[in-house]
Amino acid sequence: MPRTFVHLHAWRLRGLIRATAWAAVCMLSAGAPASRAELGTQTARPQVLVLMSYHPGHSWEDRILAGLNEWGGKGMAKPVFHTEWMDTKRYPGTEQRQHLARYLTDKYAHQRFDLIATVDDNALEFVARQSALFDGTPVVFSGINGDPAQIVGERPKVTGILERFDLTRTLRIALSLHPGTRRLIFITPQDETGIELRNGVDTTLALLPPGPQAEHWIAPDLSRIGERLQHQHRDTLIFVLGSIPALAGQPPLEPEEVTAFVHERTQLPVYSDLDTSVGHGSVGGYMNSGLETGRLQASMAQQILAGRAPSQIPYVRETPLALLFDYQELQRLGVNTRHLPEGSALLNEPVSIFDSEYRQPLIGFSLVMALLLASAAILVIRSRVLAERQRALHYQATHDDLTGLPNRHGLPPLLLQGDRNAAGDQEHVALVMLGLNRFKLINDTYGHAFGDAIVAAMAERLRHWRTEREALVRFGGDSFVIVSHFRGEPALEHLRTRCEALFSQPFIINGQRIPVTAAFGMSSAPLSALDPERLLREAETAMYEAKRNRSTQVVAFDCRIHVRTTRQFQIEASLPDAIANGEIEVYFQPIMDTVRDCIAGFEALARWQHSELGAIPPPEFIRVATESGHIGALTQCVLRKACAAFLPHLSSPAQPYLAVNVSVSDIYSGEFPVQLAKTLASLDMPANRLVLEVTEDMLLGDEQLAAQTLAQLRSQGVRIAIDDFGTGYSSMSYLSHYQVHIIKIDRSFVRNLATSAQDQKIVRAIISMAADLDLSVITEGVETQEQSTLLRSMGCVLQQGYVFSRPQPARQWAGVTGLPATAE
Repeated sequence: MPRTFVHLHAWRLRGLIRATAWAAVCMLSAGAPASRAELGTQTARPQVLVLMSYHPGHSWEDRILAGLNEWGGKGMAKPVFHTEWMDTKRYPGTEQRQHLARYLTDKYAHQRFDLIATVDDNALEFVARQSALFDGTPVVFSGINGDPAQIVGERPKVTGILERFDLTRTLRIALSLHPGTRRLIFITPQDETGIELRNGVDTTLALLPPGPQAEHWIAPDLSRIGERLQHQHRDTLIFVLGSIPALAGQPPLEPEEVTAFVHERTQLPVYSDLDTSVGHGSVGGYMNSGLETGRLQASMAQQILAGRAPSQIPYVRETPLALLFDYQELQRLGVNTRHLPEGSALLNEPVSIFDSEYRQPLIGFSLVMALLLASAAILVIRSRVLAERQRALHYQATHDDLTGLPNRHGLPPLLLQGDRNAAGDQEHVALVMLGLNRFKLINDTYGHAFGDAIVAAMAERLRHWRTEREALVRFGGDSFVIVSHFRGEPALEHLRTRCEALFSQPFIINGQRIPVTAAFGMSSAPLSALDPERLLREAETAMYEAKRNRSTQVVAFDCRIHVRTTRQFQIEASLPDAIANGEIEVYFQPIMDTVRDCIAGFEALARWQHSELGAIPPPEFIRVATESGHIGALTQCVLRKACAAFLPHLSSPAQPYLAVNVSVSDIYSGEFPVQLAKTLASLDMPANRLVLEVTEDMLLGDEQLAAQTLAQLRSQGVRIAIDDFGTGYSSMSYLSHYQVHIIKIDRSFVRNLATSAQDQKIVRAIISMAADLDLSVITEGVETQEQSTLLRSMGCVLQQGYVFSRPQPARQWAGVTGLPATAE
């Protein structure tokens, strides 16, 4: 049976050379100024914008780009490619897309494109939404999951290639190679792509005759499935589809990395959908080929540039495939290669002189001893070359290109260094994970090249810092790992002290002094009972605890951190449903007018009674909402409920107002004023009866955006109050710049007001300043009648605190219409 045999090392090397050359061409074309002759050539050649959804080094997109760059058009000049990466895996939010839109607008202000080639869903969606930037330009896409019409909408001049895995044929091959299969496990991500993958699997299984039992494993992250994989029966096949994060909150791993993760934890056959996963643990089958997809996309682009309308080129709904298998996996599983379909390509097959390709030459020259010796010498040399290539590939796979340090794949051997038998209970291993603080801000401010320079400088400082018993790893991005073998608690304490002194001196980058800090997390264990995964997980958890507390000291992992992390995860998992199901309640606390002896307003406060955790303090679930990206939905929920509960008070003779807290995310979202106007209109809530409370520190970011947002809110009639005044970065300038209406003196100045002359002076100064600026003043945290009387004598009429009333459910205030509140 004729087959194509491909050696893995040569195949990888050719792909590496091609990708490196293409990246070099892109960098040179983007960075070097063009001569007049080159400008003339570019003007004559078609101009094509290639928009990639992810980042350089993403294997699927790199192979599509390589196929597109081959071009291969007969009689047609190769266009000038302008390649841009959206980087949406590491930065999935809308802010990244907004930055990209501004960047492309500035960069290509005077550039006209003849065609746009997009790769994967995010790039096509971006082009479809940027009508002003790309209006009228033909688009040819590739790598789209699902129905492209849902992304494109009514936009004309679009065609392309859908990404679909031929599960039917691969499943039939797998069942024929493993006849004893009784169970199928499909591991898919917990996102929209995962839903489409599972729908495709179910559709395929429904069309096939009854067979093995199928089971879906929906994985939010890979840490959920590692242990389960080790307990599966050997009559099971595993299919790994899509990109899945290693840990919650991290970007998804590449498909081949997900396949490798699963393969490392099970002896069962593993199948996937991309050709890049073969050689990383996947057995093989009919695999989606990024290289062939790029070539097909280039062919469709040539037709459009030749004058054919995109509407006349139908969507390609069958992704170009490669019939590919891993020889080593087939050998491990005991599968004979003669059972493979005709035309199969093999990776990792060792070169053999007994193949038909070598048999006749060997027989022909076997009579000549000298030629036999020469052939033997050639084989020896070749094996050495291959071994050298293997070592080079292994080094590349286990080391970081930027710093030269081992990467995360090279970490396990470093942890296991040392003699376990001789170590006993004295030899311990400490793993310290450090993550640079505000590294994203550095990248956004100075650029990624500057960020890379800081990472490289950090690696160099660590090299000079470490001792002989310590090893270093660049774990990824701005994270490093220090592995230290030690004996005794004094050695561990010395390690802590040295770590905390690492950033005592700033970095000098391109002549600039850059102060950098980091969060440290530590975990340790005896070498004789070492669990590398647990040690790494604990150190990373401790590092994020340090980041959360803004600590520059080394945080050692303990059970309390685990309990807090577990609790935070439970709160974060329950919060979206709690918001959607109305579990977040609104309480009102009155703000008293001590002169008129009536309620001047109510502050709306969020409360959450969790079914398992009980009452969760507002600062805790608000912090979780902010970190998880749910703060906007929480604000809208509280705002709508508070306004609805406040409606009975609109007719009160005292004309009370409603105060609602908003977060920094709301102010900087840009969409908040529009959403607020819709909410007020739908409830018939007058804008002039609403006060939005913001904190001082949220006004210290993007001043222009904050001022613009607050101006929009004021134009609607909404008033602005500064909450917790005096505890943040108090400044007279922003009171004028942002034109606020009310300042709320923080409770910390009221707590000791009756006995502290200093606090009395501060409160009098704030009240006097507010009067000069025509600002209203509210004092928070009034708990005694003595405090209330003293504040009133100072001129503070509006007061809020337990002396008047604790926060109560909003419905309990429905019958109160501006009358004096009853103190509890």
